[in-house]
Amino acid sequence: MKVLVAGFITIDSIQLPVRRITSVGGPPCYAGLICSRFGLEVTPLTKVGTDFPDEQAMWLSRNGIAIGAGDRSLSKPTTRFGIERSGEARTLTLLSRCEDISKRQLKDVRYDASLVSPIAGEVSPELLTEVSARSDFTFLDPQGFVRRFDSAGRAAIGELVDKSILPKVDALKMDREEAAALTGKSVPKEALQSLASIGVRKALVTSGSGTCHVLDGGRIYSVSVPQVQVVDSTGAGDIMAGTIVAIYLKTRDFLWSACFGIAASSLSLHLIALAKVDLPMTVDEQAKRLYSLANPVAAV
Repeated sequence: MKVLVAGFITIDSIQLPVRRITSVGGPPCYAGLICSRFGLEVTPLTKVGTDFPDEQAMWLSRNGIAIGAGDRSLSKPTTRFGIERSGEARTLTLLSRCEDISKRQLKDVRYDASLVSPIAGEVSPELLTEVSARSDFTFLDPQGFVRRFDSAGRAAIGELVDKSILPKVDALKMDREEAAALTGKSVPKEALQSLASIGVRKALVTSGSGTCHVLDGGRIYSVSVPQVQVVDSTGAGDIMAGTIVAIYLKTRDFLWSACFGIAASSLSLHLIALAKVDLPMTVDEQAKRLYSLANPVAAV
């Protein structure tokens, strides 16, 4: 099965409790590598600069994420983020930004699924439309559509400008702040009901270490998120998204896929950077427990 993952590949400077590390990142790495681990054929749709390390490009290629010539910018550097964490709060600072991803990079290929996950506005609504037209299942993480950056590069969440993108996708993953930016509703259940009213039938709203709400067809379910020690949350959302897409392609059960993604993301939080893509054997057992305890809380 063929999967497209759209978004910037990045170089991240991550402040851990005792040291700072530098790692490649971004959705095509975290989510793409997870999809590759599940046996899917992954095509990244991304942009990196000439400063992107050749050894990292070779490592990604050996692991199923091949950066093509058209994915390289000759004029802009690779997107870089500084990431600081204090408790459950995370501060994201944009240090450099590559050029936008172009429709010219899209191949004339039909994909079984596409995971669209911009992180700094690099995917336009028009590009999302083109990707969706080539995909049997389009999964959106809207973070890059609602992020705003101040003059120092610090990220914050703002209102979604173009709401016409929402009916063009088959499923979404959001945190509570992003859900409010998309729908104007701060309560997860109400946000999902709002999305359902415009035709979205698969979505989930995460709440950090709290309850996750999942829209699957005509029902909304609450799923308790496992309590774990957080060492590094970088990429955990991409781990969730990539796992959901991979499992959904195999099962066509969105609630089960969401539970698997929640389990995978939670179990990855004690791992650092790209070590997260090697999921532990216990993820299946954890997902089964979450699925068995998923509680329907509303109909739409």
